[in-house]
Amino acid sequence: MLGLNVKEVILIEHDEDWANQYQITKKEIEDILGDNILSIHHIGSTAIKGIMAKPILDVGVEFRSGERLNVAGMKAVGYIYRKNIFVPEDHAFFKYTDEQHNIGTHHIHCYVESNSEPLKANILFCEYLNAHLETAKQYNDLKLELASVYSGDRVAYNQGKTDFINRIVSLAKNELLVK
Repeated sequence: MLGLNVKEVILIEHDEDWANQYQITKKEIEDILGDNILSIHHIGSTAIKGIMAKPILDVGVEFRSGERLNVAGMKAVGYIYRKNIFVPEDHAFFKYTDEQHNIGTHHIHCYVESNSEPLKANILFCEYLNAHLETAKQYNDLKLELASVYSGDRVAYNQGKTDFINRIVSLAKNELLVK
């Protein structure tokens, strides 16, 4: 199940179907953006096995050219285009289940540059937590605590995770250097 009010923070148990939903979404994006794509990744908490997550699918896409971004094609399958609010030089697409854009299901984060640092950080974070179950549990516990405090404030909820995420990304980068 995907979908959550844009103002709420509700976490649900990990759903194995999220991986299938990612594959469907990936194919849809590949069909629309075609050879403009450099890479596509399942990111965010729905990509981390065994932890609770907001039921919104996050996908990171690296593409060659902002000028060749097929906004009309994405709109045709239900996405709303916006500049990426987290990385202003990049782009984002959002999908909703309602016409008022209150219930979000997909966040497609698009990055113009190859080897985008924000995308690499997202990928490293997910990979690290999938490989380190105890750390994933710590993240899950933090998310539950923050969700109980900020159930109606997604911005504050996300800000509350920032230090933990940055620490894990740093650990993941250091672990790669050792290998």
